[in-house]
Formats: sequence, structure tokens, C-alpha cells
Amino acid sequence: MAVIPTAILARQGAKQASKISAQYLGFDFIPLITSLLIFYSIAFVFAKYMEGVQFATGGIRAIAGVLGYSMPSSEELPNTWTQLFSETGFKGFKFWDIINVVAILIIVVTAFNFQKSTEAIPNAKVQPITWAIFAMLVSFIVITGVSKLVMKLQQRNFQSEFK
Repeated sequence: MAVIPTAILARQGAKQASKISAQYLGFDFIPLITSLLIFYSIAFVFAKYMEGVQFATGGIRAIAGVLGYSMPSSEELPNTWTQLFSETGFKGFKFWDIINVVAILIIVVTAFNFQKSTEAIPNAKVQPITWAIFAMLVSFIVITGVSKLVMKLQQRNFQSEFK
């Protein structure tokens, strides 16, 4: 019985948050943040599945089989996939590096689509606070994940590879 009022309360809270976000910030960030949360959740589940496939032993495989899941062995996976989820990554790129770059692209494309749709309205401009929040979202992802990727790229000597 408590689930229905909680769901109604959550829906009303989301509507209010969207309304406040659009009113004070110039853009409804709730769908964007929700999309990013879903994107990262799916990536997390996929990463854990791949980790399970790589490190699964006989007991884990037997339990998965009883539950109706068939887990391929790590030898059955392409070498690229195995390396992508390893500590060293595939040519220095890990799975989470790719996920973070895609998340940044999602935010940047959303920002520019919003700018394009706003400028289509006469005398309308994107508010500076809106740009600041888009930049803050991107910088959070850059600081937490992509900065490691940039350091790896700076350490590589690309010219020696192409000689």
C-alpha cells in the first residue's frame, strides 16, 4: 500500500524538479541526468558481466547454469574484448574510458541542440547559468575519468610508433 503513494510522490517531485530546473536554469536538466544515470547503470551491468565472464570459475559457471544463464569462457571472447576489460586496456583504452567519452558527447550534443532550438526562437538566448551547468557536468566527467586517459595519451610516444 505504501508503494503507490511513494510512486505518486516521486512523480510529483520529478515534475517539480523539472519545472524548477527549466524556470531557474533555463533548461530541464532532469531528463539529461536521468539519461546519464541509465547509461552508466547499463555500462556498469555490462562491465560486471564481462568481469564475471573473465574471472568465472567452475562454481560460478555451475550456479549461472542452474539459474539459466550461459556464460561463455574468456577464451571464447575476442581478444579485443578481453583486453578492453583488463587492467592495461586495449592499446591503452579501457572500457570506462570509452563510456566517459560517450557520456561527454551526449552532454555536448544536448547542449548544442538546446542552443540551436533556443536560437530558433526570436530574441531568445541560452542563459550563462545553463552553459555553466553543462560545463560543470562535462568537467565532472573529465576530472573523474577522462583525465587519466589524457595522461595516458601524453605518455605515449606516437611518433615512434609511426616510423
